[in-house]
Amino acid sequence: MSDNIRCSHRRKIIRAAAFSVLVLYLLSGFSGAAFADYNKDEAMGFYRDLKIDELTGCYATADTASGQLIMSGEDSTKKVVVGNLVKLMTLLIAFEKIDSGAIALDTAFPVSQHAQDVSKGKVRVYLDAGKKETIRVEQAIEAICINGAQDAACALAEFLGGTEPQFAAMMNTRAHELGLVNTLFTDSTGIDEAQYSCAADIARIMSELVGKHPDVLSYLNLTYGLFQHDSTKQPNTEMVSSNPLSRRKFYDGSDGSMIGYSATDKYSVACTAAQEERRVVSVVLGEENENLRIAKVRKLAEYSLANYEYKMLCKYGTFVKKVDIKDGKYKKIKTETAGDFYVLLNIKESNDVKTAIELTEELKAPIEEGVSCGYVVYYLDEKEIGRVELITAESMPRANWFVRLVRWFLALFGL
Repeated sequence: MSDNIRCSHRRKIIRAAAFSVLVLYLLSGFSGAAFADYNKDEAMGFYRDLKIDELTGCYATADTASGQLIMSGEDSTKKVVVGNLVKLMTLLIAFEKIDSGAIALDTAFPVSQHAQDVSKGKVRVYLDAGKKETIRVEQAIEAICINGAQDAACALAEFLGGTEPQFAAMMNTRAHELGLVNTLFTDSTGIDEAQYSCAADIARIMSELVGKHPDVLSYLNLTYGLFQHDSTKQPNTEMVSSNPLSRRKFYDGSDGSMIGYSATDKYSVACTAAQEERRVVSVVLGEENENLRIAKVRKLAEYSLANYEYKMLCKYGTFVKKVDIKDGKYKKIKTETAGDFYVLLNIKESNDVKTAIELTEELKAPIEEGVSCGYVVYYLDEKEIGRVELITAESMPRANWFVRLVRWFLALFGL
């Protein structure tokens, strides 16, 4: 090989390497936490110094089995711009459609000019409406989860809702159904800063997403991918995650997460972690520092898993007690619970739960099995934490006239 050819080959390699570094830098800057921002030593320093009872700011944790909040900061309901985390609702609606059978992962749909235009200057996978590009649902989900691609999110939203404003209306309807009172959506991507949410509401959305649709975890864990432009034959677009949680570089326990960053909403994250059969979601919003963000969310997740449980206190058909019944063949009738009852508890409080029977009906024979007659009420520190319906566990005929007469006579003498 001549010297000129060697030099030319060397220059091509250098240019390719420089271009790759530039792409990674731009991707990381647009998608949230820049690669250079993450420092494991600094993050571990924050993690060691953080104390659960001293945490402040916008944060919340939730149990995915129940959707209930476990812990929340003083600003957990404060309305803030959440940027990229808006896409959690986009994913929730998409997976609800998939699991209902309305669409499939391999369902293809066209890309609009709006989806292409709205993503200019932002992280994207370079969808081309001019070439009438079509993509699959799974491709859009991967692009959203790996690097928050704005064009893929918008294109998916338009496919599901008709237009992005119509999809935003679907997002708000779903938020209302989940009981979210501090959330408003105006787009599918988080680009519009007029929309808002809060840590408690994001925790509820994330909990619904990973709790009801666990298949999403395999996408929220992705770190790298090639977006294939099959319909246009463009070169593949490289997708790189800038999320140290998804790369398990900082917290091995996290098995699904989404991050966000902008000058307005700062560093935010929603992540989920599991321990045996329990799973929690942790959310931190508006941190000034990338390393503090992931240190805090790890501390919250580990504490919630170690100290709280979603516990079954009774299951359907559990015998409760025998209660009085008037004119029955026997004086008392068996009762049982009419359903399962679970409650989210601090593990230390599990043995402190007390119960009381609250009868609401005077039972009289003849009576059938399954008749409602009251409640089993559960208390913790004298405060009611829930109740389950009490029903008859058997049917009972009326006593004959002679038995009733004897009972009446005995009652006259207090016997």
